[in-house]
Amino acid sequence: IVVATFIVMPFVWSSYHLGQPSLVLLALMLGAFLSLRHGRETLAGALVALAVAIKAFPLLAIFYFIYRRYWMAAISLVIALVILLFLLPIPFRGWHQSLNDARDWQRGMLHYEQGGIAQRPARGYTWKNQSIFGLANRLLRRVSVDEEPDPLAYANLADLDFRTVNIVIMGSALLLGLSFVVAMPRQRAPEGDAREFAALLSLILIFTPLAFGYLFVWLMFPLALLIKRSLEVPASLIWVLIALALLTATAIAPRFAQIYGSLFFAALMLYLALAIDLRRAQNLIAK
Repeated sequence: IVVATFIVMPFVWSSYHLGQPSLVLLALMLGAFLSLRHGRETLAGALVALAVAIKAFPLLAIFYFIYRRYWMAAISLVIALVILLFLLPIPFRGWHQSLNDARDWQRGMLHYEQGGIAQRPARGYTWKNQSIFGLANRLLRRVSVDEEPDPLAYANLADLDFRTVNIVIMGSALLLGLSFVVAMPRQRAPEGDAREFAALLSLILIFTPLAFGYLFVWLMFPLALLIKRSLEVPASLIWVLIALALLTATAIAPRFAQIYGSLFFAALMLYLALAIDLRRAQNLIAK
């Protein structure tokens, strides 16, 4: 844990420097996972809902709840989110204004179109966005990698249209989602919970619309788990070292490295390490 904390310290500093709630979101997600392990699904759903109300993108966790049949967690998430976004503001904002606020929240957090992403369209496709949405559009379409339009700078390896880029993104989402399902045992195994949760955090980082550097403080948990696992399963160390090399490249040449998705691929390497480890454990149980 100490080593993992040291590795992500630049992201911790960035979170505090920019006033971002990344550590709070991580604490809420870890609290939700701990609640699931102790059978408190309602609390788990409520904690994720609070994280969603703050930044929206943790909503992706609901797919995991549904697949694992944590029905009460999924229902609790939806109900708590309705309360937080609609019912609580009504006494202060009124019904119509609360609806307008919810629509503004949705556009500001989740809106995705050809011209940009969410509330920061000018930054959505720049080198600072390390999500698959930013990276795919930056490398597969002719969009500037810098927020300032003068001078324009491009790094695209292809010149596809927006629809084709989205097909690539959807294909990647299906492939990684399927790999997660294949890696997880059919029946929940308590000893594999931590790896599942860490893999889920990595996937959420990859598929959030806007993933700026400070969000990658979330890698603390996957890194801590994999560093510990590498002592037992040396094969995991290869993936960890690749991720560390990418994080080091980001520290040395942040703009150049992030243009080509250094943080994205670091999260992807950690996810692959966790997925392979889960699958390996499943095969050992089968034998």
